[in-house]
Amino acid sequence: MDSFTLKRIESILNGYIDQKVPGDLRLSVRVNYRMEGNKVTLLEERPDWQERKWLSTEFAQFRWEREKWSLYAKKEDEDWAQVVSIVPDEDFERQLEKVELDEEAVFWIS
Repeated sequence: MDSFTLKRIESILNGYIDQKVPGDLRLSVRVNYRMEGNKVTLLEERPDWQERKWLSTEFAQFRWEREKWSLYAKKEDEDWAQVVSIVPDEDFERQLEKVELDEEAVFWIS
C-alpha cells in the first residue's frame, strides 16, 4: 500500500477507536490495530493486573486483495477465515462499518 493510503487508514482507525471506547473505560479495555504489509488487524486489549501488562486478542483482519478489502475473523482454532458473507469492497471505511455492525456476530462477543 502506498503511504497516502496507510495514513488515511491510520486516521480512520484512530477516529474509530476514540469513539469506540469511552475515556473512562480505557483503563480496563481498549481497541488497537496493527498494520503489516497488505493486512490491518484489529485487537481488543485488556489488562492482566498480576503480570502488569496488556493482553491482546485479535478479532478482525482486513486484507487488501485484488484491489479490494476482504474481511477475516478468527476461528476457534486461532486461524483466520474469510467472512464470505461480507463481499470484498474497495472502500476501507465501508468494511470497518461492517465490522462495527457485526450483523452475524462473528467479531464482537455480546
